[in-house]
Amino acid sequence: MTGSDHQAKRFVRLGLLALSLVAIVWPVMASSDWDIRVREPAQLSVELPEQRSQRTLVNDRRIFYSYQGQGALWLDLQQATAARIEINGRELALPAELSKQPMILSLADYTRDGLNQLHVAAMEPSGAAIRLRFDYPRLVQGSAVEAGFSAKRLAELDALIEQEVAAGFPGAVLLIAKNGRVIKETAYGYAKRYDSAGQPLAEPEPMQTDTLFDIASNSKMYATVYAVMKLVSDGLLDINAPIVQYLPEYLGDGRELRLIRDLLDHTAGYGPELHFFRPDNRLGAAFYSIEPERTKQLLIEKVPFERPRGQSAVYSDTGFMLLGALVEQVAGMALDSYLEQHLYQPLGLGSTMFNPLQKGIAASRIAATELDGNTRGGLRQQFPAMRRGVLRGEVHDEKAFYSLAGVAGHAGLFSTARELAVLMMLAQHGGYGDLPVFSQPVIQQFVRPSSRDHRFGLGWRTAVGGDLDWHFGPYASRYAFGHTGWTGTATLIDPQYDLLVVLLTNKKHSPIQRDGSGYYFSGDRFQTGMYGSVMSLVYQAMLGL
Repeated sequence: MTGSDHQAKRFVRLGLLALSLVAIVWPVMASSDWDIRVREPAQLSVELPEQRSQRTLVNDRRIFYSYQGQGALWLDLQQATAARIEINGRELALPAELSKQPMILSLADYTRDGLNQLHVAAMEPSGAAIRLRFDYPRLVQGSAVEAGFSAKRLAELDALIEQEVAAGFPGAVLLIAKNGRVIKETAYGYAKRYDSAGQPLAEPEPMQTDTLFDIASNSKMYATVYAVMKLVSDGLLDINAPIVQYLPEYLGDGRELRLIRDLLDHTAGYGPELHFFRPDNRLGAAFYSIEPERTKQLLIEKVPFERPRGQSAVYSDTGFMLLGALVEQVAGMALDSYLEQHLYQPLGLGSTMFNPLQKGIAASRIAATELDGNTRGGLRQQFPAMRRGVLRGEVHDEKAFYSLAGVAGHAGLFSTARELAVLMMLAQHGGYGDLPVFSQPVIQQFVRPSSRDHRFGLGWRTAVGGDLDWHFGPYASRYAFGHTGWTGTATLIDPQYDLLVVLLTNKKHSPIQRDGSGYYFSGDRFQTGMYGSVMSLVYQAMLGL
């Protein structure tokens, strides 16, 4: 059985489970989860009727977000014996015999794509109140044709990537979701194509849609930024507070002035990166570290600033490495443990993790990266413990692998296209199914462009202004945001079009080419590995351009 067969069966099982939960009225045990005073709401959690307003069309009305054919309502009638509930102007059919326990009602026949209207028009007896809670949208399978995508443009998109694979590009997985429906999920090329000498394998391993990728700096978003957003949503972290409030050792050289926000929008004043893993790093042997705790100590107490705080953003791995250490301090546990316990496992994401080889994932399920360790085809000056051979299942980034044991704030996360798409839904809606994760105010705070540099939100890259068309393409709306990863990964979330795009490639799994006194990975020079052309064709297919 192939990986794609396993994936298909997994999502069929999940779909059947979801249908079993919402296709019928299902009484559930009353619990404190139903106390809206102590529980973070699902998407919308209300007790009605509310205090009456003289503005009659305000009373007992709300909106919630859903997609056509989706949605579930948790209903607790409490002391009410009857109620008239309208969804988008249509009366919701209630069972003939109403349960005294909370019920789950399917909204599949009532919802539409986008905003949906709730109106509790009446209830009996007078003075009774009911509680309602709506779940978050989920990803379901969809059709490109039904979503209005041009089959011709999608064929051009397939042809572009397939032609580049024929010319030597290693491989890719592309996922497109529109209005909560996955309308394209395609694997191209090979998870492992070359040997350590850069020669094509006699039997290359085909890419699968459920192949795991080293997502590199996309880890900044779907690990570190998500951890920060979760801690902020839970009231455990204030991003406008000084870093020293959470890391008391963060003192001297102006550190006391730096805010957590400065790390998120790359304006703290750190340089792009520091090669802790090399004794000959640019700051000298005192900053050499291949021990995680020592590396974190250097980040907190010693790494100097290269510019004043608050100037234009300078993209910095160093700042996010420090941010990872800060998350661990606030959460009271390792970054990967916090994310697994509070995000990935509750979402049912079994292929999103740091250090996958150590957690039971077979190397054959993971896309290979560099061909000969971190040697750049033997052209790079060696350093202690330099890896050799095709990298597969170990984070490529040297700072993450050597200096932080594979778990870092800037890199190290592995995931699949489908599971990343689930994570991307959180940045739109704040939760998934019946799992609340982020509050809406926190989402808006993080994804909007920074006043210091419009190319960045808090961690996120933004499409506003067109500066990053190389990533988002020229047709993205000004509300689009996402990130990229050095290994060849790009994610795009466009709320205006309710569009998600995941492009995962293993472009670094390609021969090294000399370039004067330097070198480059051949995969970097293909259109697929440069993102923008793929994104452009996605929008053209969607918009009929």
